[in-house]
Amino acid sequence: MQRVSAAIFCLTLISILGGCTSSNTAGHFFNQDLANELIAMEQLDQSLEQMVVNSDPRAREEGFFERKEALHALQSDRCKAIFNDVGYPGVDMVGQQASRAFWLLIQHADADPAFQTRVADAMKPVVLAGNADAVDLAYLTDRVRINTQRPQLYGTQLQYDLNIGRAMPKQIEDPRDVDARRTSVGLEPLWEYMNSVSDLHYQMNLSLYNEKGIDHPWIYPNGFTDW
Repeated sequence: MQRVSAAIFCLTLISILGGCTSSNTAGHFFNQDLANELIAMEQLDQSLEQMVVNSDPRAREEGFFERKEALHALQSDRCKAIFNDVGYPGVDMVGQQASRAFWLLIQHADADPAFQTRVADAMKPVVLAGNADAVDLAYLTDRVRINTQRPQLYGTQLQYDLNIGRAMPKQIEDPRDVDARRTSVGLEPLWEYMNSVSDLHYQMNLSLYNEKGIDHPWIYPNGFTDW
């Protein structure tokens, strides 16, 4: 916890010291300090996520997930301060990498769905202006809906049947039209997404499935729509 707090303090200090802004071609001010801070926050977030994905022994140490949740809480608080100060930091303000870093950090702010909702609402005009990605907004929209006990729209939020290695979407509103909604924001058909995630999840848990005698992930047939 001390390491996490120290890291966040250093990141916050960058913002407090402030200063480095320049006008971009659209006439908005580009905030390099904020861009650097968001990228550093994302890297810290992803370093812990990758420990889980890569089955790093440190991810199995006692207290790891508590530290991971503490990091999410601290970074969520910092994102709230940023959001209250500048709104949604789009590409024109912080660049593509840092803007997407902010989105990812909000995705992990699951303990505060009200804040996620505010950000998703603020993100809509930013997407329309070309300063954020419609796919990212779709993911955040689904995240908000699941975190507020509502069916999702795009099928991005998943659950797994570990017994057969199958990824499945959590509850979807009007599932017959889910692929039309996905296409409208640039997402592949849901069956393709499920298959790619099933394969990734299978590879991440290969030893578990070997023990179960399962030698391949669940594969949905081409064009599957029976959600």
